[in-house]
Amino acid sequence: MELIKITSTQNYVIKIGNIIEGGSESPVKKYADRYIYLENGRIASITGAGDASYQFTQPTRPTISLDLGGLTVLPPLVDCHVHMALDGLDFSAARQRWDQPDELYTQVGAQLWDTLCHGILAVRDGGDLSGIGLRYRELVANDSLPGPIIRASGYALRKPQKYGSFLGRGIPTEMLDSTLDDLTRLKVDQIKVLVSGVVSFQEYARVGPLQYTADELKALVEGAHSRGLGVMAHASSDEAVAMAVQAGVDTIEHGYFLSRATLELMAKNKVAWIPTVIPVAAQEARGRFSRFLAGKQENRPLASPPASNVIAQTVERQLSMISEAHALGVTLGVGTDAGASGVRHGYSYWQELNLYRQAGLTPDEIIRCATINSAHILGLDWGGIAPERPAAMIAVSGNPLADIGNLQNIAYVFQPE
Repeated sequence: MELIKITSTQNYVIKIGNIIEGGSESPVKKYADRYIYLENGRIASITGAGDASYQFTQPTRPTISLDLGGLTVLPPLVDCHVHMALDGLDFSAARQRWDQPDELYTQVGAQLWDTLCHGILAVRDGGDLSGIGLRYRELVANDSLPGPIIRASGYALRKPQKYGSFLGRGIPTEMLDSTLDDLTRLKVDQIKVLVSGVVSFQEYARVGPLQYTADELKALVEGAHSRGLGVMAHASSDEAVAMAVQAGVDTIEHGYFLSRATLELMAKNKVAWIPTVIPVAAQEARGRFSRFLAGKQENRPLASPPASNVIAQTVERQLSMISEAHALGVTLGVGTDAGASGVRHGYSYWQELNLYRQAGLTPDEIIRCATINSAHILGLDWGGIAPERPAAMIAVSGNPLADIGNLQNIAYVFQPE
């Protein structure tokens, strides 16, 4: 993979073969001898062999020419749910590095680079107790480290003595308003709230209990929105998801065991869903989902046979609900929960996409989820290869519309400064 930083002080002329524009009903455009012109960090023009060349407004600037005639160019991928504070390999070791700045820098720096190498130019961090996602957002923004744009949550909101101690300190209800003020001062990009516990790998359809009442959650969401902050809600169980949607959250994270009625409510209220299938599928590495996990399994405990059956059932149900959500018009983003056990930053993204394929989505639909939808969820003006769009693009060998696995074949990543 070659990373090309697109600067506003240079012009670019890029010869292209195939384009997945990302914004049309038939997104693949196969062009011979087409050219993309980049200027001021944006796409200035796309011309054909018989067209007049685009005239740069600043022609005296240095011009870089690239020939990508054998590659497919498409919008960058976006991961809507990661945890930069965790490595996906060893939770305890990763936690220890939170107090070891040099080791943490090495870990997160490698994760950021791995993310870029897989064509992911933006991530949304779901929070951590120590504010690591926020700190590394600034390091990337200041060009101290190469990495994707990070939309950081700071620390997550949860009730005392409830699930999520590594994500945020327990906040009593009477302190929620002042806590929102604190997160606003920290300049977080969104609020992360833990509405429920986690999904059991031992007992099918069992989920940790609700953390908030409906009134508490509604007040929290209204408080966040009044401060200009969206809300990403960790919620599994139909009760938790329905309550979060009714409270007005912006996105549902995980959303295991929701119902069709709740999906219909999500579609009506325009609440996006980040299903995060790979964190569960990764626990069953020797079962029916092992084909999506080959090549990166580290030495870690695998689920016992009874648990493996529960995990398989859980994944199968989530895939069926993804298919149903798509049919109902729910906006689907792509998020990996990278940093969770068995979920690697960058690498696990294509595993998640393969699971969407298993859910019955076409490559065209999957790419739309991974680019346009996910960019919109992060508030980015990305998702299309067209004039006036930011010059954020990736180039891959092969045609991802024929085989979504070709998204692994990253040749170039174009990242605007």
